[in-house]
Amino acid sequence: MRLTSMGCAGGRGRLRAGFGLAIVFLAAPAAGALPEPYAAPQATGTVEATVHCAAGSGDAQAIGFGLPLPRGFLADSSRLRLETPEGREVAADVVELARWRHFSDTSIDGKSIRAVLIAFTHDCARAATAQYVVRWGQARTLAAGTGITPANVAERTWGPQAEPSPLEHPQTDNYAIDTTAAPVREPHAWVGLPAAWLMQSNLRGPVAPIRAGIGRDWQIGFMRTYVNDVAADVTRFETGENGQGLIHWVNEFEGWLYDRPGVLWNAYVQTGDAKWLRHAHRATQFYASHIALEGRRGSFAKRPGDAKYAHAGGLFTAYLLTGDARLIERIRAVADLVATVPTRLPPFEKTTGLWTERHMSVAIGGALSAWEATGEAAYRTRVQRIVEGMRADVSQPPPGYPGATEMAGVLLHRPEVHEEGSFPDVVMSPWMAALMTEALWRYHLHSDDRRALQLLGDYAQFVAERAIEQEGVDWSPRYLSGLKGNYEGAEAEHAFNVLGLLARGRWARQKLGQPTGQIDTQIARLRVTADANFSRWVRPSAGVPRYRLSPTRKAGWWYGTTYDLAWFGYD
Repeated sequence: MRLTSMGCAGGRGRLRAGFGLAIVFLAAPAAGALPEPYAAPQATGTVEATVHCAAGSGDAQAIGFGLPLPRGFLADSSRLRLETPEGREVAADVVELARWRHFSDTSIDGKSIRAVLIAFTHDCARAATAQYVVRWGQARTLAAGTGITPANVAERTWGPQAEPSPLEHPQTDNYAIDTTAAPVREPHAWVGLPAAWLMQSNLRGPVAPIRAGIGRDWQIGFMRTYVNDVAADVTRFETGENGQGLIHWVNEFEGWLYDRPGVLWNAYVQTGDAKWLRHAHRATQFYASHIALEGRRGSFAKRPGDAKYAHAGGLFTAYLLTGDARLIERIRAVADLVATVPTRLPPFEKTTGLWTERHMSVAIGGALSAWEATGEAAYRTRVQRIVEGMRADVSQPPPGYPGATEMAGVLLHRPEVHEEGSFPDVVMSPWMAALMTEALWRYHLHSDDRRALQLLGDYAQFVAERAIEQEGVDWSPRYLSGLKGNYEGAEAEHAFNVLGLLARGRWARQKLGQPTGQIDTQIARLRVTADANFSRWVRPSAGVPRYRLSPTRKAGWWYGTTYDLAWFGYD
């Protein structure tokens, strides 16, 4: 049964007609402008790292932080060193965390380092904020002898969560309100990295700066509501999911859908602001403490057994940026749970159970993150088999399904297994497909698999041709789209994340030499609708958040899979 508050647990908030007055920030890129996901390797270089000591953190502090590296930049961790801004080497210990992997290209797989843990000592009493420089391509000659490793970095360098700063709402990151949860712990001193470096490091995929000022304002505004950093006059908790107050993390569980830690890590990558490093870290630790390692292994404790809440992407990003090896077992646990999700189309006569693109997204994403973290063959094979099954089901559909031509490269399925009632058609969900195709895009980044490109392109083409309709003056994706029609109304709330599906599909079709005209038209239309929808939820009123999230989880579908829109040329 679909949950509703403004609609389903995916979000059915509707935008009434008439919000077509919005700015289209950027026209579609020219047909020949096809960006490449990875930066050209650089054998030597530097990146700044800024230490931010927590209030009352004392004198000499042992610090450990994760440094992600772009693919191909560093092969040997001994050729990385910490320096002062003047170029003097600082004693430091460096431990490799992960290597860049590739599904098929042996010239890439395992050949360069993806992240390292850097440990050193800093005098917080002398400098509460300080600049350091990390240089790669030059041998390290000074060891710090800290003994800090991925296994003990949390124990050795973290303490209790700090109180909100005077500039933040008193309920910011208020996870302690849940007294059944393990207390959140965090570094005594944070180490922030520049946004440009984080974007270049492909933590989840390629990222570029949001160029439109109002686009940045919307993202930061809604993200602040997402962590309860709202105006001081907001003092009451919201009722239900009305967005009229503060989020209560004892009662709120659907807000963890769509990988809430990953959404907040996206904000840190886009801004390079240490406050988003703190928010993302705290959300990760709270979420990780609720992932079961026994019993219903991999389950989110607030929704045991429900694979929709099992996300490993944000946990893996946290591992790369903190070096906390305890997260690896949580990533494995999530992968174990989502391995139970059916990924082949069910028999056509089956009218019970659940098969949706949203479940496909966690199945692909969980196995992929576990493979990225560990390199283990079992996870690698699982991802490959899922993609092989997807291509098989669209090219040779099971008995009872439409033929391959009608399926048009899309996993159309009966509405009954989508929990949408019973009617004589096969359907797909544009917004759930946006979740699934983002996971498929991440797979392509590590595989260069042409089958993934074809799926990405076919989904975008199907949505552009069949699943976007005009309602009033605006164009919106339908909740469900089938061969015989569209169902369940228009979904302006999902215009932004479906825009991501179209952008990835456009890139894929260009890569395959296929036309993108219909996709280009619909991208321009959805950009207008998305902007109008964001504007609708910015409403200054006393006592309520200015940037309203009703329901909280909408921040996840808005910003969880759209981190790369500016990179594609749409921001």
